[in-house]
Amino acid sequence: IYSDDDANSDASSACSERSFGSRNGGAGPHFLRQTEDVAEVLNHCASSNWSERKEGLLGLQNLLKGQRTLSRVELKRLCEIFTRMFADPHSKVFSMFLETLVDFIELHRDDLQDWLFVLLTQLLKKMGADLLGSVQAKVQKALDVTRDSFPLELQFNILMRFIVDQTQTPNLKVKVAILDNRSDNQ
Repeated sequence: IYSDDDANSDASSACSERSFGSRNGGAGPHFLRQTEDVAEVLNHCASSNWSERKEGLLGLQNLLKGQRTLSRVELKRLCEIFTRMFADPHSKVFSMFLETLVDFIELHRDDLQDWLFVLLTQLLKKMGADLLGSVQAKVQKALDVTRDSFPLELQFNILMRFIVDQTQTPNLKVKVAILDNRSDNQ
């Protein structure tokens, strides 16, 4: 009554469940496993291989969607990784990064005020870049979420610093993005 396909299916399911369980805590010290998972995800995000970075971003999205908050050390490392990802040369990774960035901002907005200057200025610079329409829409969404997530006074101070910085030469699109405030919290 039991076919080989059923047995293989059951074995495959057991392996998948075991793999899934080990990735998400499984048996044993749950917190330790989560910490290892986050470290593994961050290592993938920091990889020089684009497919590993993409895999890391997928893992990070799953953690963030599961409301897994990051420790201060994990946040610091992720902000450093994300700062580099603003210049990611691979379009698939960059696109996924922008999606993940929105989830990250929404979950950790209270912990990101020290990184807001980098976040806001990098998003504004990307608004001035020649990007595909779909990617430009993701940049705009990340910028909108950023504008809605942080105090306006803090954003204003950052924008003023950015505008008067002699080392910055924003193009016309960036200047328009600075002046265009689509935020509803005014």
